[in-house]
Amino acid sequence: MGVCERIKDEVSITDYARYMGFTILKKGSYYTLKEHDSVMISLKRKKYWQNSNPSGGRALGTGGSVIDFAMNFGGYSRDEAIRELIRFGNIRYDNEPMIKQTRELRKTENINIELNLPEASDSVRNVFAYLIKTRAIAKEVVTELMKRQMIYQDIHKNCVFVGYDIDNMDKVVYACLRGTNTYKQFRGDVQGCDYSKGIYVQNGSEKLVVAEAFIDAMSIMTINGKDWKKYDYIALGGTGKYEAIKTYLDKGKTKKLLIATDNDKGGINAAEIIRDFVKKNYPDVLVKFCLPPTSGRDWNELLKECSHEKLNQFMFDFVVTTRSS
Repeated sequence: MGVCERIKDEVSITDYARYMGFTILKKGSYYTLKEHDSVMISLKRKKYWQNSNPSGGRALGTGGSVIDFAMNFGGYSRDEAIRELIRFGNIRYDNEPMIKQTRELRKTENINIELNLPEASDSVRNVFAYLIKTRAIAKEVVTELMKRQMIYQDIHKNCVFVGYDIDNMDKVVYACLRGTNTYKQFRGDVQGCDYSKGIYVQNGSEKLVVAEAFIDAMSIMTINGKDWKKYDYIALGGTGKYEAIKTYLDKGKTKKLLIATDNDKGGINAAEIIRDFVKKNYPDVLVKFCLPPTSGRDWNELLKECSHEKLNQFMFDFVVTTRSS
């Protein structure tokens, strides 16, 4: 089976739509999106249609496979969509380890593309409200990361997260956007990102926390409270962007790797791949799982759902571990 066929067979359109930030709603024997109610998704047929009129067991309208969905709603070219879905679905092929696959795939991406940060706004009001009120991130964490120029607001009121080369802190290597409008979610990477670096928060620690998204990393910082600077953090930008882990472990500073991906299929698969890769290639590094204690949840969802009193039981080193490493 070719890689495209495997993607269509193994990657659920609803799972990927949820990952993109859409809200999935059941509609008879189909699923739709709260944000785009003209979309109909059939899990059985592994296809979606837009401007649909499902009847008589058929759904009419334009659409296609999960690859077409990623192209339509993610703005990807076909090749970009395939690479994105390989990463998202942790698709393995040709018996090659996933870490090596993603590294090879990245060689074809962002070649000679300069990373230009979006123009900054004079205000941070929308970003500040979004992160603190909507996302429940601690004000102290947001303020500190703004001082480090790792968070700012662009002229379209998007939240911009910025990563720097730890060997040259004047060099931007990664940037991604998050819309601050709660009712119209938007996310995306800036062209030219170096996925072998990700977004790294350096506090001079020998403990490195690996999160999928920067929002999750900040959520963990918030849960850690006054102890958040006892760890370094890396946000991979997705479950398939593992090569950044190798970049930082090669520095030789990390003694303990704390894998804090989401507690869902993609996050668990990613955690297991990362663990196996690190144990094989960095045997002196202690690896621990720390997934959110509730199945299907990420760290920001946990943060928003729990009171501060309840969060105190989740001191992060690592009593909330849900799987043995």
